[in-house]
Amino acid sequence: MSRRPLRARIVRFLLPAGTGRGAAEKGGGSAVRIGTLLELRDADGRWGWGEASPLPGYAGETPEHAAAVLLNWLADGGSAGTIAAEIDSWPLDFGDSSLASSPAARAAVVCALLDLAGRRTGAPIQELLGAQSPVVQGSSDGPTGGPAGGSVRLNALVSLNDLDMAVESAIEAGRRGIRTIKAKLGAGDRFDTDLEILRAVRDAVGPSIAIRLDANGLWSVPEARRNLDRLAELEPEYVEEPVSGGDLVDLVGAAVPLAADESLHDRDVADRLLDSDAVSVVVLKPSPLGGLDKCMDLAGRAASSGKRSVVTHSFEGPVGHGAACELALAIAASHAELSGGESMTCGLDRHAALEAWSDVAVPQLRDSSLVSAFVSGHGVDPTLLLERSGADGSI
Repeated sequence: MSRRPLRARIVRFLLPAGTGRGAAEKGGGSAVRIGTLLELRDADGRWGWGEASPLPGYAGETPEHAAAVLLNWLADGGSAGTIAAEIDSWPLDFGDSSLASSPAARAAVVCALLDLAGRRTGAPIQELLGAQSPVVQGSSDGPTGGPAGGSVRLNALVSLNDLDMAVESAIEAGRRGIRTIKAKLGAGDRFDTDLEILRAVRDAVGPSIAIRLDANGLWSVPEARRNLDRLAELEPEYVEEPVSGGDLVDLVGAAVPLAADESLHDRDVADRLLDSDAVSVVVLKPSPLGGLDKCMDLAGRAASSGKRSVVTHSFEGPVGHGAACELALAIAASHAELSGGESMTCGLDRHAALEAWSDVAVPQLRDSSLVSAFVSGHGVDPTLLLERSGADGSI
């Protein structure tokens, strides 16, 4: 990647704030939010696109802040300096730039760079990620990323707001080939109601459907131990963030497997969790973690500690979602090559932001799985997003 771009620009567009119990809370109750697309274009007219569309109030970032950071970075000439560099370090090093203050903005830059690199070489992002940062099961001996290929199963979100709707939603997910469902848990009396609904869901779908649960860090450590003991009867695949931050380390020996998500945003806490037996799964979201490269690095470190990785989203639009799909496929390819086993189901099913832009294809996404689409870059063409946002970059 040695040539500088002719231009770089950002384009803002509208998308839903989120969906479901947890997303609605994080979105601050607003029906829509503003997303930002970043374009980097080289001297030969090839382009790469990234997206910065953080959920308001989630991970301490707003869409306005991410967009402002990108504008400042472009104004400071950051794009030209970055494009002139080779992708030869991992994670990518942007030096002392404004991107450090916005994980979503950094994620957009990394995505655009990798998309541009893929379109130059004809390679999908998963191949570029696999070549640069191996996901090694118990080892770190060298690159293992091979050519694109394979698939990753999807999990489906099931709302626990109503028993009958939850059961029907879980059954419908099974009909379309989904073998893992995920639900958000509440605290206090809400947890008792959620557990009752989950028992009905388990009875309806049987043992062939795996159940993942997410408490969003709402419980105290004593409450978490009690609730996890009660959840053991459901045999969940894991419970995500029963408590938040470093308190997760205090749950070593819990009655069910645990996963870390938001707690990974703090580097010091993430290091502690990777060294601890408290969690067996890390949940990777490119936008709040600062980019595909940082997620790949975390996946490799987790694997060397005997932990597995699940890739999911922050309700981004098609560009951000397509990039997350490539990350999931890269991790799956490395895992399969090293262990011969099936990778963990990912959380990249369709959601409200994709339905709002249903005519913008995410080529990797199928009804119940992701598949390697043999695209260049992330393969998402944002033309329709640009046309509706306005050619001058305004909404």
